[in-house]
Amino acid sequence: MDYNPREPQYWDESRLAADMKLAFDVCNGCRLCHNLCPSFPVLFKAVENHDDDVEALTPDEMTEVADLCYQCKLCFLKCPYVPPHRFDLDFPRLMLRSKAIRTRKSGLSASDKFLGDPERSGRLGTIMPSLANWSLTQSFMRRQMEQRFGIDHRRHLPKFALTRFSRWAKKHHPQISEADVALFSTCTVEYHEAGIGQAALKVLGHNGIQAAVLSDLRCCGMPALDGGDISGATERARHNIARLVDYAKAGKKILALQPTCAYVLKQEYPVLVGTEEAQLVARATMDITEYLASLMKSGKLKRDFSQSPGTITYHLSCHSKAQGLKKAASDLLGGIEGTTVNVVDRCAGIDGTWGLKARYYDESQKVSRKLTEAFQLAHDTHACSDCALAGLQIEVASDKPPRHPVEILWAAYGLDS
Repeated sequence: MDYNPREPQYWDESRLAADMKLAFDVCNGCRLCHNLCPSFPVLFKAVENHDDDVEALTPDEMTEVADLCYQCKLCFLKCPYVPPHRFDLDFPRLMLRSKAIRTRKSGLSASDKFLGDPERSGRLGTIMPSLANWSLTQSFMRRQMEQRFGIDHRRHLPKFALTRFSRWAKKHHPQISEADVALFSTCTVEYHEAGIGQAALKVLGHNGIQAAVLSDLRCCGMPALDGGDISGATERARHNIARLVDYAKAGKKILALQPTCAYVLKQEYPVLVGTEEAQLVARATMDITEYLASLMKSGKLKRDFSQSPGTITYHLSCHSKAQGLKKAASDLLGGIEGTTVNVVDRCAGIDGTWGLKARYYDESQKVSRKLTEAFQLAHDTHACSDCALAGLQIEVASDKPPRHPVEILWAAYGLDS
């Protein structure tokens, strides 16, 4: 099957239809992923309606399956037929290819154009953040956003930071000529959750690790991919690779502050760009929780904690699992004396831009039900998640925003004062 957008056959509609039907036939015969996301129940029902004849599926039925895939990557972890198996099945990449071909043919929708460019909305929102945050609470404004950009008026949205992370770092973090690591701060941290970046710098500094904050990085490109905008994602990837590759060549780690962005740098950049530089950046990239957990495991992370958070209810995000980081946060936080970590291994149902859209809001809430129920029952614990978008669901369920693992370390060291 064709998963490389740099190859002409990737864009061949007839080959796409053949590949999708082959994949759907394999999935229908297997059904291990029946409960992972809405794509699979819809697929299996459609095939059953055609007496198990995959060839009879209509283009609209195949498109619906593709659009219900929100790139959580969990099916890839569970699938017994992934490359190098002879079926060569990568369901998420195949569904992305379907979106990409339709986007190239028909153009981006207003919703995908807006959601696929979080830098633009972030820059605008942080010009007057108090006003922007107030507008997010106003029913009329939210209805207008839904009508114009397709963002559901019921969706709890992230607030804009009063001070962008890069501006805070320029003022409070010394400029370093020879850094030990480079931060990939992400749009989420730059424009919304600046505290995660501040905590990361403080925790790294406390452990004698000097971090470079790069102010001219762009979005990782995942929001663009969500809308099938391969060219937009590739453009961002090339820019970021050019800015980060010297750190990779010097053997220094690139620490992404959100798991989705870490996944994209590791897994998508080599496919989108296909250069040795992309491979170098991919190999150098680590999720910040992954990096700190590795230091903890090797005995290189200081344990001079002044306080314990007690019991933590930690959400394991889909893209953390997709990186093989199932135990990283629990091992890291469990290293704080007196701390108990209860892991909630459930999808938040937002997954990039998918769960923000009015078209999928109700389905998103169904996907996240077990997650929200777990946090509703954990009010007396500290809510924690690496993923700030998943945090939007958790905050509604627990009435308080979850903290990133690095923020919990920050407080445990007594650095948050």
